[in-house]
Amino acid sequence: MASKNLISIEDLSRSEIESLFSDADDIRRFPGEFGNALAGKIVFTLFCQPSTRTRLSFESAAYRLGARVLSVCDMHSTRQPLGESLLDTTRMAGYYSDALVARHADHGVMEQIKGTLDVPLINAGEGLARHPTQTLIDLYTAREHFDTLDGLRVGLVGGLRYSRAVKSLLVGLGQFRDVELHAVDAASEADDGSPLPADLAAAARRPIHLHDSVQAMLGHVDLLYVVRVQREMFSDAALYQRQLDKCRVHRALLAKAPPWLAVMHCLPRTDELDTDVDPTPQNKYFLQAAYGVPLRMAVLRRYMTQPQGGGSGGSGGGGARGLAADALSRRAIDVLSNDELSLAW
Repeated sequence: MASKNLISIEDLSRSEIESLFSDADDIRRFPGEFGNALAGKIVFTLFCQPSTRTRLSFESAAYRLGARVLSVCDMHSTRQPLGESLLDTTRMAGYYSDALVARHADHGVMEQIKGTLDVPLINAGEGLARHPTQTLIDLYTAREHFDTLDGLRVGLVGGLRYSRAVKSLLVGLGQFRDVELHAVDAASEADDGSPLPADLAAAARRPIHLHDSVQAMLGHVDLLYVVRVQREMFSDAALYQRQLDKCRVHRALLAKAPPWLAVMHCLPRTDELDTDVDPTPQNKYFLQAAYGVPLRMAVLRRYMTQPQGGGSGGSGGGGARGLAADALSRRAIDVLSNDELSLAW
């Protein structure tokens, strides 16, 4: 890899993204071969914001690679409430571990944190724009369903302007050719009235076609990427309900969709994605969550075994087998149904 840290999906080229996918394919196919990949190493997870899937899948990934985990997910259990700085805390975390996985609410904090560390830093979510490992999972899930990301028609649905997963995904999709973007955005009364904020347009680097409802967008997309409509951003309950209604995805709606449509959601969900979608073939969001373990195993293994200070060395790339280099071999990996999630990785 070009850097010892993973701060943004922009840190990865297309070839590096696809190499991590290759590693994840190998991990899913031969999980027993990776159980000691990080034996004797320690991963420190520092979550200054709440997390369920990201923190637990990182910790599961570390354990499955043979590493041990130190975890702080409640900042009140640290000395920060008594005035210790975040950077002093992360410096100590670097002394006590071989990699730091961190989440923080403020944009730009990761750049500061990496200056305190001699070990790799992996961004597990920062501010409203960066979530690189979630983007890797999202791209991998889409690739598993569609075989390719080139030419994909993506429909973004929900509170887009407040979602770091969406903004990071837009940047990641920029690595692929001929991707078409559509959107249904839930705007609150706090917004400036612009169709889409400048940071979303900047992340996309290609046109985003706006629609008034999911139903109006369905015929134009292959993939629905749904995110939560953030109730806390609305002071007007009636406006919230109107915005939610135009973003709601449910089974009756999907009956009008093309048969190849996939529905993804980075979770947690609320009322924007009905549970009646769960048993449908369009549901890819549980697999998406399950793929978090092998993808984050691939990331930890790659960043924790490459020579410190960068370079393209390390143990990634799938080894001599080169399994994922062969597209036919890669597609031999079963695309699992939702009742087989325990085998997804």
